[in-house]
Amino acid sequence: MKKTTLYIALFFLLSSFIQKPNISFEVNEHNFGDVKENDGKVSYKFMFTNNGQNALKILSVKPSCGCTTPDWSKNEIKPGKDGYVIAEYNPKGRPGVFRKSLSVITSDNKRSLIFIKGKVIN
Repeated sequence: MKKTTLYIALFFLLSSFIQKPNISFEVNEHNFGDVKENDGKVSYKFMFTNNGQNALKILSVKPSCGCTTPDWSKNEIKPGKDGYVIAEYNPKGRPGVFRKSLSVITSDNKRSLIFIKGKVIN
């Protein structure tokens, strides 16, 4: 019984030292500035690096509203390698200031927030 307890404690101790994937965005927010409503959709590509020691996969990207459409790196990102998340904003029928978030869920079950903002003008 003591050996089993020791092995379990040792497992949890060692697993706490193993570094997991770690997503690090170059920037967490992009400002489009003034966006003309009639010019159509605008997009920005957020670049990130996996600074961890294990491969990283983006499981989902959830925008805060239907006016923002995401796309992202679908393959695993190896340690030290780069990936992306694209945020596309549709200004049609949305005059005024905006700030939208995208929630990025990764394979290590962590959530990162990135933001786009600007002002829709006629």
